[in-house]
Amino acid sequence: MDERDLGNACAGLDADVMAELRAIADRYRTANGLLIRLAGWAGQRAERVTARLPAVVQTAIGEAATLALRQSYAVAFATQGAAEGSVPSRALRRLRGEVAHRVATGISGALGGFGGMATTLVDLPVTTTLILRSVQQIARDYGEDLTDPAVKAQCVAVFALGGPLPEDDAAEAGLFASRLALGGKTLAEIIRAAAPRFGVVLGEKALAQATPLFGALAGGAINPIFTGYYQAMAHVHFRLRRLERDTDPEQVRACFERILRASG
Repeated sequence: MDERDLGNACAGLDADVMAELRAIADRYRTANGLLIRLAGWAGQRAERVTARLPAVVQTAIGEAATLALRQSYAVAFATQGAAEGSVPSRALRRLRGEVAHRVATGISGALGGFGGMATTLVDLPVTTTLILRSVQQIARDYGEDLTDPAVKAQCVAVFALGGPLPEDDAAEAGLFASRLALGGKTLAEIIRAAAPRFGVVLGEKALAQATPLFGALAGGAINPIFTGYYQAMAHVHFRLRRLERDTDPEQVRACFERILRASG
């Protein structure tokens, strides 16, 4: 990329910061790549072969999205350092790493889709907790304090930074606007902002899993894709936050946006 393409947005930033911003931009573009389009395609295919979700189920999914985001942080955080005890606690304590969480959500999705819509609704909070648990680990790897209320809010904010659906693919501006809009918000405010967008993702997932047996295959395939998307967005968000702690935040945002647009 020719530095002249970046105008004045990146003027004065040292080489290390520029290299980090380019790496973050690459991670962002990867998150919106082929696998995410595949997830959207899978949901569209499911919509063609199953009845549209009835209003009562749509309402249940919307409520599930809000409830899952509200309750999952505490559950996920409690298992990060769970003491030796029950077998589930030991198993969750050992669950570390992005691949492990993608595998876990794949298993949850397959089990959730096996019985169609009834078991899918049970899977939704489990999947949300596992994704958020991985987001917490990523945040901690970038130096965030998971006990800080502001960090709790920013972990949940990852769910409001776009979604792995076709209508989100070109929403780069939405990333910048969302990060600015969610800065300094309380956890409750961020949940209100994230729940509608996350509810759309959950609705697409539920639709793909609505048919028993086929739903097991769909859940096992789509859950890891969605998980990978939110993991990638967590890397983008918390790497930018790390840079913003040591460099002028407004210039970091402006330069990052310019790099994305120049290479798009």
